Amino acid sequence: MNKPATLFSICCMALTCATAQSLKPEAPTPLQDGVNRGLADSMVGPQYWYFLSGPGEVQVIARFKTTMAQLVREPLTVTLYDEKRTWHVTKVVISENGALGETTFTGKLDQKRKTIISVAPPSGGLLRTVGDYELQVTGAVQFDAADKTHEPIIRTFVAKVNDYGATKFLADGTVQASNGSAGTWKAFDPENHIYTVVIDQFRFSVKYLPGRGLVDPDDPTSVKFQELR
Repeated sequence: MNKPATLFSICCMALTCATAQSLKPEAPTPLQDGVNRGLADSMVGPQYWYFLSGPGEVQVIARFKTTMAQLVREPLTVTLYDEKRTWHVTKVVISENGALGETTFTGKLDQKRKTIISVAPPSGGLLRTVGDYELQVTGAVQFDAADKTHEPIIRTFVAKVNDYGATKFLADGTVQASNGSAGTWKAFDPENHIYTVVIDQFRFSVKYLPGRGLVDPDDPTSVKFQELR
């Protein structure tokens, strides 16, 4: 494992742990002070966060708990690395029989740097893995402000329903699907990111989950329109 001598060493300890997830390593989501929560899904893939660290002591704590009752022992791979990828540190957090798993990265940095965190569920398995995870960073750290100015639904998704294919949700409230279908969207509950989508004769009530897409509000594992990487 590649890491500088003064960087993060790994140990295990307790944690407590708030906002959006990114699927793009080149555009990670800024961690916020306190508990940052996310949903890991093997059908979605790795998610990326970042924070500004050092100089001084830094601690990163991660927890994971699978939500799939039939799975006995499930891993979540958490990796810390710098922007230039000159070092990385990896730890696997295990949720066994639905119990909460946790781990801690600790270290001392000699200068300020941007540290990226990759959170990766297992891939390539026959069974789907879904679980809640938490991240919290303390010590000599700074946090960039979260972007709350844009409407998250304005983007292109990959439809998992009705063979729509790539589906654009436009700023004017319209929807265009690559199979030729068209429709509209509007915010039903903006605070909780719940939307009403009508495409052709079909009507959907969906909730936007960062890093996942538009899901059934009652079942976040049921993805209707998956977020593009």
